[in-house]
Amino acid sequence: MSELLSKTLGELVAADERRAALFDRLGLDYCCGGDRSLEAACRERGLDPATVAAVLDALETTEAADEPAVDWRTRPLADLIDHIVATHHAYLRRELPRLSALMDRVAQVHGHQGTWLHEAREVFGRLKLELEAHMRSEEEAIFPLIRALEEGSADAAAELEPLLVQAEQEHDAAGEALHRLRMLSGNYRPPEWACSSFRALLEGLQALEADMHRHVHRENNILFPRARRLLQTGIAAS
Repeated sequence: MSELLSKTLGELVAADERRAALFDRLGLDYCCGGDRSLEAACRERGLDPATVAAVLDALETTEAADEPAVDWRTRPLADLIDHIVATHHAYLRRELPRLSALMDRVAQVHGHQGTWLHEAREVFGRLKLELEAHMRSEEEAIFPLIRALEEGSADAAAELEPLLVQAEQEHDAAGEALHRLRMLSGNYRPPEWACSSFRALLEGLQALEADMHRHVHRENNILFPRARRLLQTGIAAS
């Protein structure tokens, strides 16, 4: 158990992605904040580190019979890229327009009752545009360069690192926007008078946040570090 306490949140989820759901429930940021140790992150949240570590141990035991999660630390980077595009980018392309329409409708109808909806609408609108641009950058530039790097091309080295830094900054900005939406909505709790569209919006925003956590984790804590190790290997060999 003491070994778990010293590991970072990113390492723990990379080793077993079933831990992500627990960290989401506890409010432990394992994507953009994945470089903190479990012990430090728990103390920041006012949680008992030993108790959380014990729950992680129990999670491994109770879910041992389940189909094991894919270990993206060892699969080819091309496979991880394909998974990110097919799973997370496809999710965003489907959900962002739907949530945008819901946000407009709810803000127009209920903005006088929940005045926070006007700011939420602006925050979400910016987030949508930024995520759409972010996906284009990844699919048109970052991911092809990583594929080329994995295939042994040295031409990718000079271009890739600045793009990775920019992508990580964009991840941070998206995380801040999602955090603001959670705060504005009172942790996505619908008021008693909320209609079905209002409830669907809050459920959708919460699901978006959870998917983004896994999306950013797979890039910040697995894909980008592995790509950087390939870069370093290429530099050392040259």
